[in-house]
Amino acid sequence: MNLPRLLFRYPGGKFYALKLLRPFWQNTPHDEYREVMVGGGAVFFDKPKVRHNWLNDKHEDLMTTYRTVADPELRGRLVELFEKEVATKERHAEMKEFIPSNDFDIALKFFYLNRTSFSGKTRSPSWGWRPVRSLPPNRWKERIRPCGEKLEDTKMTCLDFEDVIIAPSLGASTLLFVDPPYFLAKQENHYSESFSENDHYRLAAVLEKTSHKFFLTYDDCKEIRELYSFARISQNRFLYRIDNSRNRGGKRKYGNELVITNYDHEKALEC
Repeated sequence: MNLPRLLFRYPGGKFYALKLLRPFWQNTPHDEYREVMVGGGAVFFDKPKVRHNWLNDKHEDLMTTYRTVADPELRGRLVELFEKEVATKERHAEMKEFIPSNDFDIALKFFYLNRTSFSGKTRSPSWGWRPVRSLPPNRWKERIRPCGEKLEDTKMTCLDFEDVIIAPSLGASTLLFVDPPYFLAKQENHYSESFSENDHYRLAAVLEKTSHKFFLTYDDCKEIRELYSFARISQNRFLYRIDNSRNRGGKRKYGNELVITNYDHEKALEC
């Protein structure tokens, strides 16, 4: 299966883990799918849509951009503007200082900075566009159009994760994908919305009580293994990159991550 084209470059995204994650939804029948902390949306853009689809994230500018791209008219306006756009250090500096006056402006600024900043970071963004490796602005439509079409008719919110998890099912079976910041992560360097230690404990508590099926990704540490002792835990190893790849000669780093579920994904189709 080919890897999907993603709308954003996103720190901590699951693009390089998709091969390992696919069995967790492919073997689990569901007619409602929720991404509680969508971020870059690698899983959503990879998996087929079901009858009910819900994307959520506390990052308001991110969700505003998703909603803008999902609108056919606004999507067309973005494509038209980016056809004439340039990726330069000077233009990047201008966009950092640009003050949006409406949701379309927010999306324009967010997308530009995401595509031209190092690792897609929009919090204290630094210039990171590379002439050979980075997609030029006149080709951003190759991401905006297909991703926007898939986002159509998808529910999108900026709620607390607990509100999304406890909401009753709209269909016969609901599947949640939850991708919180790592328990041991230096969040201030990568995320616009903080996730406190209490949030980690609160997330575990609400997931232990939910009747929805969930699969959850986390860093492999003793605190998380203890928090989720009630669930099924599997260890996976995959490539990822958050910090500057130049520090490792352009190579991504292998990381160990846990996939935690409240169901047996290998036997789910037998049920």
